[in-house]
This record gives sequence, structure tokens and C-alpha cells, in this order.
Amino acid sequence: MLKTIVRRSQHAVGHGGFHTGSINIREMPRTADTEPSERPLASFNYVYDCGSEQNTAFSGELASYRSVSSGRTDILFVSHLHSDHISGIDRLQAMAPATTVVVPYLDLCDRLILVLSDLGAGAVSSSALEYFGDPVGWWQRRGARQIVFLEPGSGDDEPPGRPVVPDGPVDGGEGRDEADTAPWREGKEPGARLASHLRKPRRPAPDGLEPADPRRRSVKDGAVLAGAGSAFHLEWRADVGANWQVGDWILLPYVHPVNEAIRNRFRAALKKKLKLRGNDEARLSKALTAHLTSFEKTRDLVDLYSMYFGKSHNALSMSLYSGPLSTHDRSLDDGLAWDRRWHGCYGDELWFGQYHDYGDSIGWLGTGDAALAQSKWREPWLNFFAPFATEIGVMTLPHHGSAHNFHEDILIFDRLKLALAPTVERRNRVARMRETLGVVEARGITTRVVDDEHRNAYSLFCRRIMG
Repeated sequence: MLKTIVRRSQHAVGHGGFHTGSINIREMPRTADTEPSERPLASFNYVYDCGSEQNTAFSGELASYRSVSSGRTDILFVSHLHSDHISGIDRLQAMAPATTVVVPYLDLCDRLILVLSDLGAGAVSSSALEYFGDPVGWWQRRGARQIVFLEPGSGDDEPPGRPVVPDGPVDGGEGRDEADTAPWREGKEPGARLASHLRKPRRPAPDGLEPADPRRRSVKDGAVLAGAGSAFHLEWRADVGANWQVGDWILLPYVHPVNEAIRNRFRAALKKKLKLRGNDEARLSKALTAHLTSFEKTRDLVDLYSMYFGKSHNALSMSLYSGPLSTHDRSLDDGLAWDRRWHGCYGDELWFGQYHDYGDSIGWLGTGDAALAQSKWREPWLNFFAPFATEIGVMTLPHHGSAHNFHEDILIFDRLKLALAPTVERRNRVARMRETLGVVEARGITTRVVDDEHRNAYSLFCRRIMG
């Protein structure tokens, strides 16, 4: 019998994003005569966003994460490429490196919009220009071996199916792959893995990327394009010869849809300015790179960007659900059903900062800078995460609680009890944040500003039995 212990923290790094999680699997004693101590079997660490505008606060929190992660990150999820969400990646890769990265897919037009947005705000960096020219190389030069570019949603996307009973067999009868040769599977040892369940993309993969292979349960080296609904599932088995079982935990990212109409108009105007015809991406990229080396020509591109997107455009942003995969019949609260439920962890399991046990509501939904104020982006986002409405107890508010990204409809999740804003209110960095928090509190939901000045990081812990 195995036990899963999950701990997640929103770190107090001031205005920025640094969320970390650890999934630990332990083998429990087989009989009453067995030594009662539990044996560590496997652990998986992940990070969702990694940056801050407060360097000292971030460095301290990164050092804490390194100590509990043993200097290893299995997956780095990046919501979007603004500095306050990625400025710490180089330090993460030096202290607790991630080999697998999951990031929104930005085509050439999207990458240009990112650069021009920063230029318009006077915040463009050489790193952003480097990413524009070679996003795969940008990640590889930072130590990533497996890069998953996640397509934006289409508006009718479906998340993975939710089994009624956890710990059922993995669907599809998938065959063995290279993950099955891991050393811990020698003999009759039980095992656990954080398996990839990537979906094929809707569009053809561009040069330099391969389409994701849904049959694989590990991400191979290189860069792939994956479709909406791709996820990472916890899976386990009793020994080498046994079938894989679905562990009751999922890491589920989602990129909200793009505004295709305005992007197409902007792209047409761009090609007209550059005097280009056809759809040759290489020619367009070369022409844009040449323009970005000239101050006058770059200013023309910024003016064109402002004409179509104004000054309040938000880049594509990836949300992340971390929580139970299966549905749970809460009318059953005794016997085996009770034993298979998630419960809060206490005592020496405490990690960073403070925590609270919300019983069944232990799912956490991070939103990055998702543009959820507008219904055309909010509704697909809500439809995608609606199947997990009864599990989501904590939400990180979009864009640190900014009123420009918030709409009260995002609070419809049945058991949502806490909303976080990772920033520093005193510094007045977020537009009308107090207004947002007031709306949230009026719905009976607790709010917290995760503030580096007060060192009030928030952590949530839970555990359950598998097998």
C-alpha cells in the first residue's frame, strides 16, 4: 500500500510569481508485524512561474525551495514570459534545475507582440529579443532537455476525463517505453511516475517542433507542440509486472484562446508594411529581425502594435490546476471510501509559511496573467476547468488581482474558499487590487495578499492512501 503526500506553496516574493509543489510517494508497512516506518519511494517537484521584482525576497525563497527539493525540479510550468514571472529562471536552473519545461506556444506573430508590448512599456530586454528569434534555443541554453509548447485553446476544449473511482487501470493499455527501464523497477519493487498525457495539436507543428505523441508516457528530448487538454498524471503500480494505475493527482495546464481576428488583421498590416506576400515564416522572421535592429523601424512596429492592441494587451497566459483527478462521492464518508479521500497534513509536514486544511477542497488553480475580464477568453477558460469545480479550494487571482483581468464569474467554483494575490499592496503595483479583493470577499471567500514584506507565504498540504 502506498501513501501520497502533496505540498504546495505560493512563496512570498513580492510582486511576481513563484509557486512550488512536491508530490511524495511512500510505501506503507505491509503487515502489522512490519516496522511501522514508511519507506520513501519516489518524489516529483514542480514549479509554476519563477520570477519577482524583489530580488532579495526571491533569492531567499529559492534557497528554501532548493533545500526541500534536493536541488531537483521535474517540471517547470511558465504561465507567460513577462519578467516578473521568469526573471528567476536562470537562478532556478543553477540551483534546482528543471529538465522539462511547459510553456505557451507563441507563433511568430505572438512573439513579436510580446516584444512590441515590452518595447511600448520601455521594458524590452535582450532576453526577449533572443526568445523572439529562437524560443527552442532559449530554453535549451538554460538547461531544458524536454520542451512542451502548449497550444492555446480553441474554445471547445475538453480536459482529461475524470474517473469516478481513483486507482483504476490506466486507459488505453499503453505499452512499455523507456520509462519502464528505470532502476527502481528492478525486482518486485512498487513504482510511481509522473506520466505525460499529451494531446496532438490542432495545427501542423512548425519547423523545429514535433507534434506530441499521445502514446508516450514520458517526454522525449527536444521540443514538441501539444494540444489543449494535455496533462501530467500521477501513476503507480504494485510491482514491475503489475499494470499501471491512475494515481489521484493531475497537473493540468491550459492556455486561453487567442483573438484570431485581430491577430490576423495585425499580421496583414505587418506584411504590408514589410512589403511581403505569401506565408513564408522564414522570410517574415528575417524581415522582422532586421527591423528590430533599427530604432526608427522598431518605433514604426510599436506604433502599428498600438494601433491594433492598444496599451492594455496581455500576452497569452497559461493557467495550472493542481489537484485530484477523480470525482469523489462526498456522501460516502466511512470505511474504505473515507480511507481513499484526501486529508490535510499537519505537524512536521509543514513547509513554508502558513497553511490551512480545507478538507475536500484541496485543488489549486493558478491563473498567471490570464485575461479573464473579457467573456471571449473567460468563458472557454471556465468551461475547461468546470469539471473540477468541486475540487478547487484555492485560486491565485489573475494578474496579481488586477481589476483589468478579473471578473466575478471566475469565482463560481463550488468550494472555492481562498483567493491569493502575490504582490505588495503598499507599493501600489496592481491596478485597483483592493476593488478586486472586495468583490471576492463579498462572495464569502477569504483573500490574502502574499507579501514579501510580511513574509506571509501560503502553503497547502494533503495526503491519501493508494492501492
